[in-house]
Formats: sequence, structure tokens, C-alpha cells
Amino acid sequence: MNKFRLSSRLFSYVFWESILSSTDINDGKREKLFQELSSLEKLRKKADYNTGSISNAASWCLYCIVKYFRPQNIMEIGTFIGKSSWSMARAQDDESIVNGYLATCDFSNDISIPWNGRTKIKQYKKQSSTNMLNLEEKCPDLIFIDGRIQNEDLLLLENLLTKNTIILIDDFEGIEKGVVNYMNLKKLKACNNHFLIYPCERLKLKEFGENSYSSTAVMLPNNFIELVAQG
Repeated sequence: MNKFRLSSRLFSYVFWESILSSTDINDGKREKLFQELSSLEKLRKKADYNTGSISNAASWCLYCIVKYFRPQNIMEIGTFIGKSSWSMARAQDDESIVNGYLATCDFSNDISIPWNGRTKIKQYKKQSSTNMLNLEEKCPDLIFIDGRIQNEDLLLLENLLTKNTIILIDDFEGIEKGVVNYMNLKKLKACNNHFLIYPCERLKLKEFGENSYSSTAVMLPNNFIELVAQG
């Protein structure tokens, strides 16, 4: 007998529909988040290396994922002005996650994120991802990668990630660094049982009132996928 087969493309559509619809867009929290993120733009003038930042749509995707899965320990590679850090930490706070923790590094800049929420944000300013991975002892429940993974990082990630770590990869399009990062991560034993979810499609984002786009893909542990009778 043939098996029922579900592709990454089709699963991605269902995944984002579920993740985005699980968060109320009319409770004022999205507007508050976007106002906070807009205020971070003034930090650009302090940057030694001024580059692009994630869109509102990408920020909202990060926020909704953290709210849905409720990770306590988060790690991020690539801070810049802190929009992604802020989005994830805000979701942890809104979910009242006890002892929420987020470690983030930026090789090029030493910008301080003006965060004053309950979640603890630890910044590794002007430090490489290799240095942060060497110093962090907590296995992250979720890691967001918005920077190019170095070869020396792979062994460290192999020892730090677990089969239950959710991995988010930015710039997953074309031949950008996100696709290269994904190919390298797939070499790790810890990532053997992760299922690829493509970035949310623009049409789906528009259904939820977002006109910008997201290039964030997800590597979801297979054991986080469950078939249920209702929903």
C-alpha cells in the first residue's frame, strides 16, 4: 500500500496558518510591538556596520512562533539593532514565561538593546557566534540564526543543540546565507529529525494584515508534529 505523503511546501502552508491564527491580532499587542520596534531604528546611528533589519512581518512571525511553542531559553546569532531579539523576548513576556532567557551576539556592533522586560537578554557585543556558543552552557529550546554560521560553529552546535531544539533560519531564499546555513545544519546529527518549513508566503501574511514579507524558515523537530482528531 502507498503511504500518504505531505510535502514541505504543503505542510508549510498549514503550519503558518496555525501559528499566525493562534495569536489574536486585535488585542493591541501587535501595534504595541511594532511601535517598540520602530523606536529601535534610532539605534542605527550607533552602528559601526549599518545593515538591513527584519521586516514587521518577520518580527510578527517570530513573535507568534515564540508565543505558540513557549521556549524558555532562546539563542540568537545576529543582533544588530535588536528587532528580532525584542520580538521574541516580548512574546516570552506576554506568555508570562518564568525565567525567560535570550542570549544574542553581534560580531560587528556593540549596540545595547534598551530592553526592560522580565525576560533576561544577555548580549555578546562585538563578539562572534563562536565565542557565544563556547560560553553558553544552556541548550536552547529555540535558536534564531540571522548570520552566517562559521565552520567552527558546527561542532559547537552539534554539542549544544538537541533533538527538541526549534531552529529558525533567516534569509532563506535563493542562494542567500540562510540556505547555506540550512545545508550545513543538515549535516549535524542533532538536526537529522528536523522537518523543513518554508518562510510564510506573502499571500498568507496579507490575510493577517501584513504587507511586508518574511524570509524566515523553520526547522521543526519531527516529534513536535502531532496528528489530532480536532482542531
